[in-house]
Amino acid sequence: MQTKAARKWVSSMLTVFFLWGVIGSNYSPTASAADEYDGLRTKWKEMLAGDSAYNPSDPDIAPRIQEITNTANERWNTMDTSSSRTFLWSDLASTTNSAHVSDNFGRLKAMAVAYATRGSSLYNNSALGDDIVNGLDWIYANRYNENKSAYGNWWDWEIGAPQYLTDILILMYDDMAPSQLAQQIKALDKFNPDPTVGSTLGVKGVAMTGANRSDKAQVVALRGIIGKSSAKIAQARDALTQIFGYVTSGDGFYADGSFVQHTDIAYTGSYGNVLLGGVSKLLYLLGGSTWAVTNPNVANVYRWVKDAYEPLVYNATMMDMVYGRAISRAQTGPFRPPLASIALLAQSASPADSQHFMSMIKYWVESDPSWNELDGLSIRVIGMTKSIMNDSTVPSRGPLAMNRMFASMARAVHNRPDFGFGISMFSNRISAFEYGNGENSKGWWTGVGMTYLYNADVNQYADNYWATIDMKRLPGTTTDGSGSGTPGNWGSYRNPRNWVGGSSVDGALGSAGMDFSMAQNTGTSLQGKKSWFMFDDEIVALGSGIASSDNRKAETIIDNRKLNESGTNALQVNGSSMPTNIGWSQSINGVDWIQLAGNVPGAGMGYYFPDSTSVAGLRETRTGSWHDVNSGESSTSYSRNYLSLAINHGNNPSGASYAYVTLPNRDASAVSAYASQPDIQILENSASAHAVKEKTLNAVGVNFWNDGTKTVSVDGQNFITSNKKASMTTIETPSDISIGVSDPTQSNTGTIEVEINRQASQPLMLDPGITVNQLSPTIKLTINVNGAQGKTFAAKFALSGTTGNQQTLNPEADASVRDGIYAAVNYGSSAVLDVKTETTDYTRYAYLKFNLSSLSGAVSSAMLRLVPVSAGSSGLVNQLESVATNSWIESGLTWNNKPAVGSMINSWSVPATSTPVLIDITAEVNAAISGNKILSLRISSPSNQGSLGWVQYGSREHGTAAYQPGILISQNQSSQ
Repeated sequence: MQTKAARKWVSSMLTVFFLWGVIGSNYSPTASAADEYDGLRTKWKEMLAGDSAYNPSDPDIAPRIQEITNTANERWNTMDTSSSRTFLWSDLASTTNSAHVSDNFGRLKAMAVAYATRGSSLYNNSALGDDIVNGLDWIYANRYNENKSAYGNWWDWEIGAPQYLTDILILMYDDMAPSQLAQQIKALDKFNPDPTVGSTLGVKGVAMTGANRSDKAQVVALRGIIGKSSAKIAQARDALTQIFGYVTSGDGFYADGSFVQHTDIAYTGSYGNVLLGGVSKLLYLLGGSTWAVTNPNVANVYRWVKDAYEPLVYNATMMDMVYGRAISRAQTGPFRPPLASIALLAQSASPADSQHFMSMIKYWVESDPSWNELDGLSIRVIGMTKSIMNDSTVPSRGPLAMNRMFASMARAVHNRPDFGFGISMFSNRISAFEYGNGENSKGWWTGVGMTYLYNADVNQYADNYWATIDMKRLPGTTTDGSGSGTPGNWGSYRNPRNWVGGSSVDGALGSAGMDFSMAQNTGTSLQGKKSWFMFDDEIVALGSGIASSDNRKAETIIDNRKLNESGTNALQVNGSSMPTNIGWSQSINGVDWIQLAGNVPGAGMGYYFPDSTSVAGLRETRTGSWHDVNSGESSTSYSRNYLSLAINHGNNPSGASYAYVTLPNRDASAVSAYASQPDIQILENSASAHAVKEKTLNAVGVNFWNDGTKTVSVDGQNFITSNKKASMTTIETPSDISIGVSDPTQSNTGTIEVEINRQASQPLMLDPGITVNQLSPTIKLTINVNGAQGKTFAAKFALSGTTGNQQTLNPEADASVRDGIYAAVNYGSSAVLDVKTETTDYTRYAYLKFNLSSLSGAVSSAMLRLVPVSAGSSGLVNQLESVATNSWIESGLTWNNKPAVGSMINSWSVPATSTPVLIDITAEVNAAISGNKILSLRISSPSNQGSLGWVQYGSREHGTAAYQPGILISQNQSSQ
């Protein structure tokens, strides 16, 4: 075994041979190149072990250093360091279990982090350093080298082991001889030669996607830094290109914010977190270097934070319904948002996005005092987080109030300041659950309409919830208790029906629905239609057509809530107190309302029944272990108390139905008051439609289950008609009406015809794809939903009898820019605005600048109007982004001096030429009005759509006034 002194001597003698023999023609022997590799290596080392600026005595950092030290000592003390050893650790001695390869490296990394961490008692401990490096030599000789054949799980060979290994090599770089680095690089090149495809076992030659691709790219990038190979770093960087673009099927991020992995599993919180973590690290690492990521689609990464992650977080808890089989892994606290990844992204984001991310982090940390948000973070990220929390210029974001449909992963979210509500569904595109590696063996019902209600009770879905909850009676599900045996490994358990999704209006209210059959999941005949109408602070649940023929009891689980330690939470039914003893079970007839006291103040739950209903209550203690749901976890038993409320549909129901309203955070008096004067009115609960009106908000939600003309009435008058399966949500004020329409089936290749029994004077906002056929005596629309993937199409109309101040603002400047050989050319006088993303010399962006000084106050509606005058092909997609600065001028703008962009505003499918596009920019206009009254925007293509992927819009210099861009401003007022 080599000592540190011996390694230093060998290092000096072999440096030249290493640089030529290992790096070969990829190495450029210049000081600047070498310095840049060394700089990147130092940057990554600081991410792992902290920089030179942190204070080891900092009260938030010192405990982390001690934790790092304790872990390293534990690993070191149990390590076999003898010269005759046949293993490094006795419990990792297998030569057939691939996890032992990864875990050996993992333990060495824990030791290496302590060795490199200032303030640790093990910092630069020469004996520890010798044992780490000699341990690497032993693994290379016996377990992981270029001559070994993979066995077991491919992940260990291509991701697990090499990620640990590259981290160790960077931490121990100065203590290793070039020959030692060279042999480890050979092993890395054997098992991960190309981040875009698998190289071993069952994935050999298979394209890598999502988190797996980013993980492999990280390995190759670090291998390039360690070996000073520009080609390898570039290979890793370029592999990210496929990740940045939005997908329309399979693995990856979707335009609606959905994230899917393993083809049909909603996985934002598990694989998605891994992907975001990997990408954020590489963007941070390579930023400002020769290998910086310049692909224009990298802007999507910052959009993911706002579209894919932020809506799924209530306060500081990320919703369990996007963690797939990871819910079966033992945990004590709730799932947390990817704070470290977002903190890193804030370092490379635009000023606007960076501020938003930091404000978001500050609010999460402040919203849950029980969360030790720094626990387990690297010292580097602890420093970043503390800096955010201590920065008085970073405001706390505050709570969210929004409704979001994730159509591409069959999830819906309704966030309010004091609760977050989630719905987990399955479809012919998304599986009900995933089982694999022995994990999530009882997940059958987790995606069959399970509902989640997050509030001040932060441990409701934590504290051994998944080890003890009755997995066949989950909240929100209509269940027959089926699902036995071990599921198929990596099997798909889809819904054979495609009506699954919903619609939102004004980003605030929404309607969701699911037509379901268990035929391809647990295999029973149970089926039905389920809807959830999410209004301000109430959720209306309807069900119809519930049927089965297996002689199994079918029931709809209103809720199944974890209780306090004694299980004695007070329960009131119609004002009468129910027994609080464990074991209580009762079928209660004539129920109008129920209130269950919460585990913490303000977390009580109310339930209202529009029609007096028979409800079965059960108070029970449930005992289980994590091993019950995950074969790799402990068999230690835990007991928790639950109270379930259910509507019993009996055995072999036919056409059964239900209706109830969930009222979060209400005490008994508030629930009683609501029941005496409810805000909701059920309009229809049939095989044709589910429809509800919220009277206070004057909002209506409708799910049309069938094709064919169907009208839903309100107060005896026709209100809304559809000719196709659709979900619709409306909200009406005295001056206007907003509507959201979607095709939840995602199978309609044509249109939906909608009629609303209202007269309008004009459209205030129309999403691309909506055609207005008439405004009076009723509003008639045609919505082109072909390829929309369940997207909600939004429209807003000024109602007849209202007038307002209307005007059109034209840009004071607009111009295109073009890269490559055209980078210094100004196109300010052109009659068109060019947009295209392709290879060098062919990429163009268009910029517009508006002076809003003529507007005296906030506007109710602002729509950017663009008219395409020519396009290379049909089906192209463009997007609108904010611009960080307004200092550019039309006659001087070029690619070389173009301003940086901020956040993404919206995207659209480019319509036929001469057809206007209207994009809602109300929020951006009002923000500019409250600022310097100047608004700059950029139009771009989100991806390379081929050589014909170009679009030309009319500029302010266009000879036809109707083709010139402008902002349509409306400020409606009721007629006097």
